[in-house]
Amino acid sequence: MLDMAAEPAGRFIEASQIAKIYETGGGVVEALSSISFDCAQGDFLSLLGPSGCGKSTLLMIMAGLEPATDGRASVAGEVVMSPRADVGVVFQDPTLLPWRTTLENVLFPIEMMRLRRSLYRDRAVALLEEVGLGKFLTKRPHELSGGMRQRVAICRALVHEPKILLMDEPFSALDAITRDQMNALLLDLLIRHAKTVLFVTHSIREAVMLSDRILVMGGRPGRIVATEPVPFARPRAPELEDTAEFVALVARLRNAIEHSYGGHRAGGGA
Repeated sequence: MLDMAAEPAGRFIEASQIAKIYETGGGVVEALSSISFDCAQGDFLSLLGPSGCGKSTLLMIMAGLEPATDGRASVAGEVVMSPRADVGVVFQDPTLLPWRTTLENVLFPIEMMRLRRSLYRDRAVALLEEVGLGKFLTKRPHELSGGMRQRVAICRALVHEPKILLMDEPFSALDAITRDQMNALLLDLLIRHAKTVLFVTHSIREAVMLSDRILVMGGRPGRIVATEPVPFARPRAPELEDTAEFVALVARLRNAIEHSYGGHRAGGGA
């Protein structure tokens, strides 16, 4: 077994010259070009950019759910060829099974991995209690709000104790107040469950509030046009967003996105 401690610092997750080309009825589409980055174990790294720049495609390649046309993705020195048991994925849509209860949805990955449900049931219940859903174990998805369904999806991604959490714009469909609540919940969860996170978003403020480092993507084809460390200590309170330092970093990231699109406002979001 690979010794995780032996991995070079900063290279727990690594992308090396990743490119993605699709052949469609209208011709060849180059979605990603020469994407390279790395992420240290325990870090929160965001991929920030407007819709259509290839963020989600890159995340799916890192998850082993989509093959790269060129280059490679690796975790702990192993090339990603298919989905990994040590990776949890949270999608924009919670994709809960409508006929299953909240608890049964969280335990679904355990069944798919052919693990013993009885060994993970207590963990599933504890996770749901942590996110405020302890009284909703027997409810079905149609009985939950959008924010509650996304909390279930996060618990489902964490139930098998993965080392890495990949999140594809998980809060983008929520209203602004619920989204802020989910950001605070995620920050709180990550204090208790140390994970390495790769997070896709088009919200600049969300990226700054959550991340240790931000990769700005432009395109198409999608490429990394800027890298920004986030200097704010954790834990981060909502009042951080009102500080001059926070506002200045948001402005710098917005300028990087707009510059990558030739100076036109690219809709990167606030």
